[in-house]
Amino acid sequence: MDQNYTHQPVLLEEAAALLVTDRSGTYVDATLGLAGHTIKLLSVLDEKAKVLGVDWDPEMAALAAGKLEPYGARAKVVQGNFANIDEILRRENLPAVTGILFDLGISSLHFDKPSRGFSLKHEGPLDMRINPANPLTAFSIINHWPYEQIEHLIRIVGERNSNRIARAVVDKRAAGPLETTAELRDLIERVIPFRGEKIHPATKTFLALRVAVNYEFDNLTRGIQKAMPFLASGGRMGIITFHSLEDRIVKETFKIMADIGEWKMVTRKPVVPSETEVLLNKRARSAKLRVIEKA
Repeated sequence: MDQNYTHQPVLLEEAAALLVTDRSGTYVDATLGLAGHTIKLLSVLDEKAKVLGVDWDPEMAALAAGKLEPYGARAKVVQGNFANIDEILRRENLPAVTGILFDLGISSLHFDKPSRGFSLKHEGPLDMRINPANPLTAFSIINHWPYEQIEHLIRIVGERNSNRIARAVVDKRAAGPLETTAELRDLIERVIPFRGEKIHPATKTFLALRVAVNYEFDNLTRGIQKAMPFLASGGRMGIITFHSLEDRIVKETFKIMADIGEWKMVTRKPVVPSETEVLLNKRARSAKLRVIEKA
């Protein structure tokens, strides 16, 4: 990956404004990416503050570490999965932090690099792993899972044609494995013709595969639960989601937390990008930010 590659973080100003309650505090960017949110946080925090950045992708963590070198001891990068945020914070001797941010969007770099297999626009292997050490790939799902599991996986992300897509996949692989993103995209186009709609007919299938490969829903639930005890009183947790299933998990979990009485909602309704931000970065259009505070 190119050290000079840039990624436009979503809701940058809003996330920093809502997360920072103590300019001298300790913050965690649990989805570091290329460090855009971390750099923004450092710009509004004072010299005593520290930010710990966590990323599951070792290559991304290395790139971010390079970008954060000018900030010295104020920023530290750890390669790890935020589903294990409790272990990470214990290891870093951080029993209480001021704020934790989760930005659940996949980096533009992942989409733009064909060899990672995330994008239906570029031909690449059916991979979709955020961490290459993960044994599960989109190839394994498409070529080895039974029809019923594939159909269910695609259906839960809202794909109305899940049965037709799953059947086409199973029929096609009987003659030989589906190996590339282009093969899968073209197969879905034959089943559900693309008539110039805003959303490509393969979009939800690709989303479903990515979510399954990276255990995204399980990791999100675990990450929230394991981060909760490590927030100091008055500390905040902010989560940026990019599709309705993620947002539902966050919304319902935050509601349960607030109902218990130890937490209070900072954002009654999700914060969404401005029209200007969406015009400048179309990947921001579905983003929602929710923030909760520990009493």
